Amino acid sequence: MIIDMRCRPPLKEFLAYFDVDRTVWTGKRAGAKTVSKAFLTASMDLFMQEMDEARIDVGVVLGRNSPEVFLGRKFNAAYIRNEILAELQVKYPGRLIAFAGIDPTSTVHDAVQETERSIRELGLKGIFLEPGRSLGTGPDDARLFPIYDKCVELDVPVNLMGGPFGGLDIDAGNPLYVDRVATRYPQLKLICGHGCYPHIQEIVGVAFKHPNVYVSPDLYMFAPGGKDYVEAANGALADQFLFGSCYPFIALGEAVEMTGRLGLNKDVLERYFSGNARKILGL
Repeated sequence: MIIDMRCRPPLKEFLAYFDVDRTVWTGKRAGAKTVSKAFLTASMDLFMQEMDEARIDVGVVLGRNSPEVFLGRKFNAAYIRNEILAELQVKYPGRLIAFAGIDPTSTVHDAVQETERSIRELGLKGIFLEPGRSLGTGPDDARLFPIYDKCVELDVPVNLMGGPFGGLDIDAGNPLYVDRVATRYPQLKLICGHGCYPHIQEIVGVAFKHPNVYVSPDLYMFAPGGKDYVEAANGALADQFLFGSCYPFIALGEAVEMTGRLGLNKDVLERYFSGNARKILGL
C-alpha cells in the first residue's frame, strides 16, 4: 500500500498556482526526468490513471489559503475553498482525502471556525498552514495557538509548510519553531512539509526529541543532502517519516520509482510508504 501525503491534483484551482515553467524547473532540480501528462492537460482522469500505474492507493490533497509572495520570483496567491476539497473526497471515495487550507490571518475566513467546520462538517482529515507566507513568521507565532488548540480538540494533524520557499527566507522553515510548538503541544500531530529543508539535521533532532513530529521531505528527499533523511529514517526515526510525491513537481510514478532507489530498508520502506500515514490518518 502507498499513501501519498502531498499531492495536488490538476484541478483548475491548483493549476492557477502551479505555473508550468516553475513546476518543471523545480522538479528537474530534484532529479525528475518526466512531467505529468495529467498536469499538462489538466485531466483528472489521467491523474487517477497515474495513481493506479504508480500503485498509489490514497492521495492526500493539501488545500491552500495563502497570498501572493515574491521569493526572488513571484509565487501566485492560492485561495482554494475547502468545499472543493470535500467534493474531491466524495467524488473519489477512499482514493483522495484532503487537508483544509487555513488562512491564519483570519482574512478569508475565521481560522478557528473554518478549522472546526472543515473537520466536523466537510469531513476533511487535517489542516494545512503556511505561516511563513501568510503571517511572515514561524509556526510558533502565538496567533496560531488557538488553531492548534482546536486541532488537539478535534484530534487531527497539522501540516506545516516548510522548505526553502516556505516564507520570505529560509528561516521560515527553521525547525526551532517546530520544536517550540511540539513542546507546547505534545499531543498535536505535526507534519513538517518539505522536511524543513534545508535544515535537515535540525529537524531530525527535533523529531528525535518529539514523537509527535513527523517529517515529510517529499521532493527534498531527492535534493542535495537528502541522504541524511534516509539515514534518519533507516534509524531511530523509522516511525516518523512520511512519503509524499510533491505532485505536480514530480510525476507520481517517478516519485515512487525514485523512492525505491533511495536505499531505505525494506521494513522502513513499508512504514514510509503507508504505515506511518495510516497511523496519523486513522486509516
